[in-house]
Amino acid sequence: MFNNGPKLVTQGLNLLVDAADPTSYPGTGTTWRDVVGGQNGIISGSVTYTSSFYGGLVFSGPTASVIFPTSSANFGSGSFTVELAFRPARIEGIHYLVSKNSGSFPNWGIYLSGSGGQGKLFSEFRISSTVSCSVSSSSTFVTGSNYQVDVFYYPSLSSSVLYSQGNILGGGLGNGGGSLTSTGSLLIGNIAPSSSQAFSGSLYNTKIYNTPSNTLPNTNYNAVATRLNLPPVLRSSTINIEYLVVAGGGSGGTTGMTRYETGGGGAGGLLTGSTTLSSNFTVTVGDGGTGTLATGVNGENSLLGSITSIGGGFGGNGLTGLAAAGNGGSGGGAVTTGQATGSGTPGQGNNGGTGGYGGGGGGAGTPSIGSNGGSGSFIALFANIGGSPAGWFAGGGAGSRGGGNSGNGGIGGGANGSTNSAPFTASANTGGGGGGAVSNVNAITGKGGSGIVSFRYLGPYILGFGGEITTSGSYIYHTYRTTGSSTFTIF
Repeated sequence: MFNNGPKLVTQGLNLLVDAADPTSYPGTGTTWRDVVGGQNGIISGSVTYTSSFYGGLVFSGPTASVIFPTSSANFGSGSFTVELAFRPARIEGIHYLVSKNSGSFPNWGIYLSGSGGQGKLFSEFRISSTVSCSVSSSSTFVTGSNYQVDVFYYPSLSSSVLYSQGNILGGGLGNGGGSLTSTGSLLIGNIAPSSSQAFSGSLYNTKIYNTPSNTLPNTNYNAVATRLNLPPVLRSSTINIEYLVVAGGGSGGTTGMTRYETGGGGAGGLLTGSTTLSSNFTVTVGDGGTGTLATGVNGENSLLGSITSIGGGFGGNGLTGLAAAGNGGSGGGAVTTGQATGSGTPGQGNNGGTGGYGGGGGGAGTPSIGSNGGSGSFIALFANIGGSPAGWFAGGGAGSRGGGNSGNGGIGGGANGSTNSAPFTASANTGGGGGGAVSNVNAITGKGGSGIVSFRYLGPYILGFGGEITTSGSYIYHTYRTTGSSTFTIF
């Protein structure tokens, strides 16, 4: 009920039927009224009222169901949440708690499956004959006990996550995304108006939200725990991860009318390790620096919560006065020994002109050839998400020499300059430094490569929403490739 104990989450609430609320069900009749949207569910078959636990509907027999219009719970490819409070009386085979099944595709449902009075909770959906997702709970449900469950549906990601008693107990990915808009009726307590897979037991309430919320399962559970004679629980809001955070690479240097040599851009800072994060946190992917006719530009920082990788320094300029290269994750490369190289950030990269962990930018080198960029690092744990070549990140940009040959970009995303033509930019999502400009005719510097942020944790189920979600072995990966900031939400 809305006015009995702690408040329920109401934001995004799309449908609410509760047998404890007399405006939803007065204890008699054939209509279970949705008190949010005003839709009427038609009670059919062997459904009776019980006053236990402030009110519930008892389902028994294959014809028992509550049927809502076909327009109910159609969110397309948008995410949504289904919440149910119930007490199973029989578990022998499959028993549907709620479903939206047109007899064709798409369709979805939540059911118990087992034997001998115990079983697992399942959430499944089928977008087409070949695209589907099925997830089972990690814990067992038994007859005669009260439960509140929440199921998060992410049809565009082909993902579903299960909660019981306010805490996560399962989830996973299917094999493709799409829309779950269905022409079928929304059925509570069954999969069809008459089915051998009908639910058997008491169902107290059903709620549907038009979006998942990481605070919803625990908040709503504690709001009704006293009613269901269950203990309150604390929500776990931490996640143990291994991470890779690569900042954007610095641009290469630009040239002047009298000196055509330029330094390569420094690689973006690279951090990897493990940590525990709590609640929601911000993820930012830094872009690579884009130089101008006057100067190079550092890459942008990348962040994972409070973990910050520093953007790479720009390459030294062949302008009058030999302007110093930029400092950053790795420093930009110098033009000659008469120019200061950029300084790197300890633990993230190196000074300009050096290689190793997070390659520095290459200098201009000899009169006939530009220097090579320093190589980046091979990160085996994240080799599956990209890099250039796969698994290599944060290589330095190549220095250039006017009228001569450019150097080579360092392994891991560094860019090559090009004789008498515009320099190459570093590959996106590598954090590589840009190549130095070759001549004043093509004085635009090579752009640094954008950064990348990825983290992983042990499966088998998803612990939050954000980024590109993939699996590899026993791990779930969340990878961010688009520059800018977004929020990761822990379920």
